[in-house]
Amino acid sequence: MTRVRRALSGFLVIMAAVLLIGLLPSTAVAQATIAFTIKDPRIVSPAGLAGDTNAELYWTANRTGDQSLIYGLTNSGTVTGTFNYRARPVDVAGLAMVGDTLYVGDIGDRNGSRNFVTVYLFDNPRASGLTVTYRAYDFRFPDGPRNAETLLVSEAGRILLVTKDNDQGTIYAGPRSSSPLGMNRLTRVGTAPANVTDGVFLPGSEQFVLRTNTAVYLMDAANYRTLATVELPSQPPGNAVAVGLDGESLLLGSTGRNAKVYSIPIPTEPVTATATPSPEPEEEEDETALSGRGTLLAIGLAAVVAIVAGVVVGVIRDR
Repeated sequence: MTRVRRALSGFLVIMAAVLLIGLLPSTAVAQATIAFTIKDPRIVSPAGLAGDTNAELYWTANRTGDQSLIYGLTNSGTVTGTFNYRARPVDVAGLAMVGDTLYVGDIGDRNGSRNFVTVYLFDNPRASGLTVTYRAYDFRFPDGPRNAETLLVSEAGRILLVTKDNDQGTIYAGPRSSSPLGMNRLTRVGTAPANVTDGVFLPGSEQFVLRTNTAVYLMDAANYRTLATVELPSQPPGNAVAVGLDGESLLLGSTGRNAKVYSIPIPTEPVTATATPSPEPEEEEDETALSGRGTLLAIGLAAVVAIVAGVVVGVIRDR
């Protein structure tokens, strides 16, 4: 009878654990394939990637060296042409394409020494090999120099920068109508995962994607909460993410020479219950309550199973 009690108790404990684990949030793992490899020897440190459906190519730039040279890539990763602009960027760290405008972010500050950063705008860019004109917008962080590697641009043209920090990143937004004539002040609007290296708005959506070297995060642009987290398979570190020209995939660029660009499906469904904290306290409380209910439900079910186990064992003992 002792063996029966032990076996039954062990079975019920295992069932309680299964119930508890099954109710906890899970994280999906992306299925990645290699879309193409950038083999042009001039591209030694890709600093972002932007898909241009009008020109049917991708734009990229070097983070070091010829930073005022923009490269146009085909679907196979071949450089089909370039254009140059007469500027001296300090640290190009992000690109974005909205409509027929290419945004190039001179926003990096690994030494924490810049008083302001600059975003360059190019209308109807073409890989013509020519030197082109541009518009430049200067931005200043409200809390001193920050290292940002992520440039986000909404469909309305609002510019957001995301800092790369080891503990937790910060999302800053520029004015809804930035001015090329003076300094534009950035406003802190939310928090981001640690070590974000790039991001992109999803077309026709109020959502954007942030990437690190280990995961992709689907974010809500209305409240800057995390909607989904997708783990990345093992791959080299990368500073680029773009929506594929097919509109159905994300392209993740790695660093260095012969950089591989990986393709994964765009995350669409929430797969975790955790959320990036919002700067609004009342929203933060709502999300905590939401997550707490799932946890309490799991604990409650586990407790019920444990009580049943105790009752059954007690009955067996009485016998």
